[in-house]
Amino acid sequence: MRISYGLALQEGLGQGRVSRKVLEDFSYQLEKAQGRLEDLRARGKVGFMDLPFKDTGPILEMGKKIRRGFQHFVLIGIGGSSLGAETLFHALKGPLYNSNPHRGGPTFHVMDNVDPVKTAEILEETNSAKTCFCVVSKSGSTAESMANFLITLEVLEAAVGRDQARKQVVFITDPEKGALRELAREEGFQALEVPPNVGGRFSVLSAVGLLPAAVLGLDVKALLAGAARALEACKTRSLETNPAWVIAALHYLHHTLEGRSISVMMAYHERLATFADWYRQLWAESLGKEGQGQTPIKAVGAVDQHSQIQLYNDGPKDKIITFLHVEEFAKEVEIPSLYPEKPSLSYLGGHTLGGLLNNELIGTAAALAKNGVPSLVVTIPQVNEEVMGKLFMVYEMATALSGHLYGINPFDQPGVEEGKKLTYGLMGRQGFEDKGKEAREIWKKRKAGEVAL
Repeated sequence: MRISYGLALQEGLGQGRVSRKVLEDFSYQLEKAQGRLEDLRARGKVGFMDLPFKDTGPILEMGKKIRRGFQHFVLIGIGGSSLGAETLFHALKGPLYNSNPHRGGPTFHVMDNVDPVKTAEILEETNSAKTCFCVVSKSGSTAESMANFLITLEVLEAAVGRDQARKQVVFITDPEKGALRELAREEGFQALEVPPNVGGRFSVLSAVGLLPAAVLGLDVKALLAGAARALEACKTRSLETNPAWVIAALHYLHHTLEGRSISVMMAYHERLATFADWYRQLWAESLGKEGQGQTPIKAVGAVDQHSQIQLYNDGPKDKIITFLHVEEFAKEVEIPSLYPEKPSLSYLGGHTLGGLLNNELIGTAAALAKNGVPSLVVTIPQVNEEVMGKLFMVYEMATALSGHLYGINPFDQPGVEEGKKLTYGLMGRQGFEDKGKEAREIWKKRKAGEVAL
């Protein structure tokens, strides 16, 4: 894995204020941020850095049991409780996995939103008697996940009975507190834990991501080994060796010196598109506080060259781009040499789709550079478990460091909590009646301006 950042520097762009010297001089700020992060880890306040070294025996054993015993696996969770597992699924199994008769394991579905059509269709597509439902919520109070849990539990009990239903549901939640932990104690539901000092968006290398990975038959040990190797690099104190320093510093400097308030992650591999979704939550929810942070945007090459690049090249200069570049694709397709008499077609002959896609990346990066738009290129040899472990850890470390650079706490989410409280009130949860009233009063104000067809 390599991170190339020459096109994010003044020397590569021919303009701008973020030069190599500015970057190097910023190392002292990165040193301070690194020290604060490591101090929090030493005091047990931050746990994501310890996850690659945790005992995974119970997780792997349960994953093996589910893989052998069920035809379907439904993950019930939202945000950090689902995006990591979805990223692993799409990157390492692919969207056609469920329809592959030779997949060798259960189908995989994610019930994240409370869109009634989506929930109903997943229940229709899966035979409840042959399905394992995995409910992920650290707090045990996430409204969307709890609603889907209650719906699926009723369906499951109707299909297999109360006692058997408890053998087909697994909770991943806080080890001590919350509604799911209480139900596990009171009714015998199986349960794995999320460490108390690991937030949802940093939890992919805990049971939250590892149980689904084990159910899918992925190499969990390689995933964690990649994360551990990345962590060692991210503990060093040099821009030459620490990829998290590079990512955090360049985004922070371009934001504060150049006003680049938008961070675009553009994956030049369909299977990494969901990693950009995972990054989008991590970057937004961790850093968007107290007027700070960048807006993260997902893009997929080459598709979004035809929908977004016009804006990036010719619109406001408020973006920094990260390209995800894969050197070797798991499968390759050669373009045939047909119509040699037609120049608009003949030049493609003899090339491969992978070669075309990577040349599209080069061309896009070059065009952006000509227009003064900075970019980083994250190059990976191929998409596998070890590489995914590295990617997760590098970006978690870069995000945590960025929080300290901005002077905010990257591990809380106060802006999310208020919306949750207002929703609780609207849904009639005891103790939140005033919040429900407040939300309704605000909602009425939308009528102050309205147009209808």
